[in-house]
Amino acid sequence: MPFAITLRLDPISAVPIEAIWRKLAVDGIDTDRYQLGYAPHITLAIYPDETPFNRLRTALEDTSRNWQALPIGLSGLGAFPGDGTVLWAVPVVTFELLARHQAIQTALPDLKVDAHYRPGAWVPHVTLSGALPDPGPALMALLSSWEPITGFLDRVELVRFRPVEVLYSSACGLSVS
Repeated sequence: MPFAITLRLDPISAVPIEAIWRKLAVDGIDTDRYQLGYAPHITLAIYPDETPFNRLRTALEDTSRNWQALPIGLSGLGAFPGDGTVLWAVPVVTFELLARHQAIQTALPDLKVDAHYRPGAWVPHVTLSGALPDPGPALMALLSSWEPITGFLDRVELVRFRPVEVLYSSACGLSVS
C-alpha cells in the first residue's frame, strides 16, 4: 500500500464536500469517495510501498512542526481525463500552498515520489469522484448545486491507502493575527 502526505480540510469546510460524495453515491453515480472513509483533503505527495516509513514520518514531523492552519478556497470544478475521468474541486492556488508542497519535496529529495506529485507536475485538488467511464451524470449533479467553499487546511497526515490507515496526524496551529 502506498503512502500519502495530506492536508485535511477543517470539519466545517469538509461538510459540503462530504455532501457531494453522498449525493453521487445516493444517485448511483459513484461511491468511491463515499466508501473511502477518509476526510476531504489535498494530497501533497504519494510514495510507493517500499518507502521507509520512519523517514517519511520524521521528515513530516520536522517539516510541519510550525505549520499554521492554511486558508483555502475551492472555487470550481476540474477533471482529470484518462481511462476514467476523475472529478475534483479546484483550490485557489496560493504561495503558501505551493510552499507546503515544496517543503515536503525538499525534506525528502532522494525518495521516489509519484510523478503526478513532483514539483512542476503537481495539480492541487480535492477529489470528488473515482474514475468515471462517463463523467456526464456526475458533472450534471455537481453543476446543479456547486457553490464555492472556503475554510482551512488544518491537519497534516501521513496515511497508507487503500484502505486508508492514518499513521501520523498533527493539527496545524491557529494563526494569531
